[in-house]
Amino acid sequence: MPETPTQLKTGKFSLGVTLLLVAAIIGGAGYGAKWYSDRQREQSKNVQGKRDDSVTVSTATVTTANLKTVLTFNGDIEAMQTVQLQPKVAGRLLKLELEDGTPVEEGVVVQQGQLIAQLDDREYVAQLDSAKAHLASAEAARAVAKAGLEEEKAKYSSNLAATESAQANYEDKEREQKRMAGLVAGNAGTQQSLDQANTALAQAKAQLDQAKADEAGALAKITSAEAAIQQSEATYAQAQAALETAELNFAETRIYSPLRGVVSAKLVDPGVMISSATPIVTIVSMATVKVVVAVPVNHLSRVIPGKTHATLTTPALPGREIDCVVEKIYPTVDTVTRTAQVEFRVKNEMDEASKTFLLRPGMYATVAVLLEERNDVVAIDLSLPVRNLDKSLVFVCQGDTVEAVPVKLGTTFRGLVEVLEGLKPGDEIVVQGQHRLTNGSKIRRVQPETSGN
Repeated sequence: MPETPTQLKTGKFSLGVTLLLVAAIIGGAGYGAKWYSDRQREQSKNVQGKRDDSVTVSTATVTTANLKTVLTFNGDIEAMQTVQLQPKVAGRLLKLELEDGTPVEEGVVVQQGQLIAQLDDREYVAQLDSAKAHLASAEAARAVAKAGLEEEKAKYSSNLAATESAQANYEDKEREQKRMAGLVAGNAGTQQSLDQANTALAQAKAQLDQAKADEAGALAKITSAEAAIQQSEATYAQAQAALETAELNFAETRIYSPLRGVVSAKLVDPGVMISSATPIVTIVSMATVKVVVAVPVNHLSRVIPGKTHATLTTPALPGREIDCVVEKIYPTVDTVTRTAQVEFRVKNEMDEASKTFLLRPGMYATVAVLLEERNDVVAIDLSLPVRNLDKSLVFVCQGDTVEAVPVKLGTTFRGLVEVLEGLKPGDEIVVQGQHRLTNGSKIRRVQPETSGN
């Protein structure tokens, strides 16, 4: 059935009232929400106005410390000397043991000059006896030659005397002959007397000539005797040299350690035939060991042999620091790495329990080289400065606020850093909480946190 105009009017009126009620409800809800929001905001402002905006920090007083400039290098422990011992003569290895019977093997400590091995010496004893006999024979021949020379010298002296006598006799006969010749010429003497004087002169001349000949012969015999002596001396020298060689070869059948050290390798066993090219044992000197490290050339001016100190550590001795000093700087620089070899020497200690040295060649080692030591300098913990662009800042307390102070830093050593500029002893600085601060921040001090064990 179609609606009447009155019904339509009534329906429109009801719809309008409904819309008004909905609008009133929505408006009231909006107003209530705004009122609640404004109230919450007002309460929040009241709370914020009462909040403490200071930053909780811990502080400490700046002090001084002794700082060191230390460079750390790695290297290997090396023996000062390593000797591969070989005999100088060939033969059968009779013994490889110390005089007390201790076998010479790896780990045995030997002293310099200690007998450690012996070869079969029977052949060398025979050679020594033969050389002694030859020397005795040569010495006897030399004595005979010397006696012969003395005999010839005595004969020569006798011949000299005979020549002098013959010369005097000749001169006397010559004067007599001249006197008789003068007498005969003056008719004061006889021809017979002159003839007798001539005969006597001729006999004296013959005796003088014979004496001179005997003298020359005796001199020749002296020369021959001297040559015999030279030959005997040469033979004696050869025999003496042969004896010295035999003695040396005999001595070389006993092998002694050339240094104090430890046997690192036994290379042969007793009973084998060995030659001068056969190594017997390897001995390393371990009373003092060395570590060679590569130091950049820009630090060499501060490394002084005999003065620059260092500490050596090795994983083999955890917690142990061993003092050492620069022994020498090698003369050349590596053109690739631009470093020079620097040698440190360390006195090695013996472990009484195991009878072995604590430091052994081949161990890895770290050497901390002390280049400079600065005493009573302003220093703070390395973690305190805050990096801000190109500056390092430390927060200095000014009452209940802080000031961000730029600092110039220097040497670092074992967690501390030197402050060259910006701080002085006695300044109160923030040591915990500094990363939440800005210049002028308010602070509230508490005790610094410490880590427990």
